[in-house]
Amino acid sequence: MKTLICALVAAAALAGPARAGDKPPIFVRTAAVPDKPGFAIDPAKAYVMLRGDMPVAMYLMRVPSAEDKATYEAFRMRGLAAARAKYPKKLKDYGDAMEAFNANGGEMPRKPIEPTEENFQVTPFEVLTAISIGPLYRFAKSKSGESTYLQELTPGEYRLYGPIVYTGAGLAGACYCMGSVKFEARAGEITDLGVILAKQSPMPLAPADDSSKPIELVPATFLGPAPAGMALDPRLASLPIRRAEFHPVGKLPNYFGIAVDRIPPIPGVIAYDRDRIVDLTATHAQ
Repeated sequence: MKTLICALVAAAALAGPARAGDKPPIFVRTAAVPDKPGFAIDPAKAYVMLRGDMPVAMYLMRVPSAEDKATYEAFRMRGLAAARAKYPKKLKDYGDAMEAFNANGGEMPRKPIEPTEENFQVTPFEVLTAISIGPLYRFAKSKSGESTYLQELTPGEYRLYGPIVYTGAGLAGACYCMGSVKFEARAGEITDLGVILAKQSPMPLAPADDSSKPIELVPATFLGPAPAGMALDPRLASLPIRRAEFHPVGKLPNYFGIAVDRIPPIPGVIAYDRDRIVDLTATHAQ
């Protein structure tokens, strides 16, 4: 079922910022491509494919373009103007409440904070553009558990935010807040994010020489090419598929209050020096 990503604004309550007075702009239109006999690419839309040896999940967030930034800032300023217009009444209500408190006691009212450009917040851009892939709504699956996800979305740049799922009681998983990668999803083609081989992956051991080093939960293959035994779904065989060109991208806040992590190192793309992101694509470009 097609869903506008602005519906995810409801999840912004987990992040805490105030919301603007008008509806947020729609930066991303997205939908999981259903498991149906026929599939044809819409040349105006982009597609991403993710595969695993079992059901997997991944959240994407859009990397804002210059146009996105301008649209988002205009949205924020409209919200600020609306908040400023409401402030005099809030201040008057506070004064009335203080008079009642001074006369009768009770709980002291809190003085409202005057909204300014510096302190006013709206739902973060990344939360407005979050895209959930998996573990449900598979495009293809096998009896052995191999899963293919195909997601339609607005062309542009996106980052991997982490293996996050909605459980019914909220979001669970881990965010790649301390380091991740971005990629470009182009119109008229399928961007292959790679394969996650999670079955029988050994549990990692903490290094003996550095207790501060994070323990990486790395699947046997993480976003690598498909192994020889994993066949591409026949419906996709004749379509334009391009391997994602990953590039390191900076840190983000933990918007949903879940576990904090970072994307596992990817050869030739991203590594870490303690908590510092190392861009291996820049090294290879030299």
